[in-house]
Formats: sequence, structure tokens, C-alpha cells
Amino acid sequence: MSDSNKQKQELCLSLNEAAEKLRTLAEELERGVVSINGEQCSIAVETDVKIRLKAKGDTFSSKLKFKLENPLSLNEGDDEDKEEGDKVEPASTVPDVESYKDLKKRMSKDLKAIKSSCIVEQVLPESSLIERFCRDSKTMCTYPDKGVEFYATFLKQTDSLYEAFNTSDLKVMISAVESLAQSRKNCHERYK
Repeated sequence: MSDSNKQKQELCLSLNEAAEKLRTLAEELERGVVSINGEQCSIAVETDVKIRLKAKGDTFSSKLKFKLENPLSLNEGDDEDKEEGDKVEPASTVPDVESYKDLKKRMSKDLKAIKSSCIVEQVLPESSLIERFCRDSKTMCTYPDKGVEFYATFLKQTDSLYEAFNTSDLKVMISAVESLAQSRKNCHERYK
């Protein structure tokens, strides 16, 4: 049975090029966004990564699996006649990649909701809200020319928020939210 949602990217690289590709992939995994055949895809927050390494004779192969939050799409039947090892080209209809403006708009709403929950209501926010905000923060900090000098501080504050949430420390969460709001304000004063 064929998997109609499958896309492959196979590369023939020199040893040095392969090492560089793996370093790039590691950085993408840390950011939570990978590029497959030129398409940017978010990795699901709670995903487990499966790595399969295989040696047979003088050949070594590897396979990496993880769950995508925004799956790649293929036209029906694109992959049905492909054999193992055939490269599948990207679908002709590439799904829209979220714009920076839409990302920032969602982050603004999420930060407002987190702030309301922590400071006004004095309760921990929903875990999905915190996870999305933290994931979006990492994505936002990959955009060049949008406040790069603020990114390191912002990500540290986001990490502090996430750690405080995981330990149910409302006091530290409030401090992290206030710090994030100030960093946001400083960045927007310069870049808006």
C-alpha cells in the first residue's frame, strides 16, 4: 500500500557536505522548524524522534522520523508508482507558510492571555498556550532583520517562563512575563 502523503529528499553529498547538512538539520530541529524540499515545516511539540542507523556490507544508511505539525501535502497518486530510493519532487501546490505578521499577531494575543492568566487571575495558563508561545518565540527568532540583537535575551526569558510553568512557580512566571513584555516593547520601539 502506498503512502500518498510521503515525500522524500535524498542527497548525494561529500563527507564534509553531509556533516554540514547534519549540523543544519540539528539547528532546525532545535528551532522546531525543518526544511524539506524547500518547504518549511513545524515539528509537533510533543514529538519523539526516531533515528534508524543501518549497516549492510559496505553501506551505511540512516533514517530520521518525527511528527510534523503542518504536514507536507502531495497531490493524490503522486507517489504511487515510485520505488524505494526514487526522489519525490515537491508538490506543485505548496501550502502557504505562515507570514511573520501572522506569527507576531498570534504571539501578541498569546502573551496577553498568558499575562492575564498569571497576573490578573493568578493561575497557571493552559499548557498548550505556553507551548505554542515558546515554539513561536523560537520561530520568530529565526527571522533576520527583525531585532536579532534582542533574540538571545528574549529566548532566555521564554525559557525561564517555560521552566517556571513546568514547576508551577507562578511568582517566577509573573517575573518572566513582565520581562518578556519589556523586551517586546524595547524591540518594537526600535523596529516598528
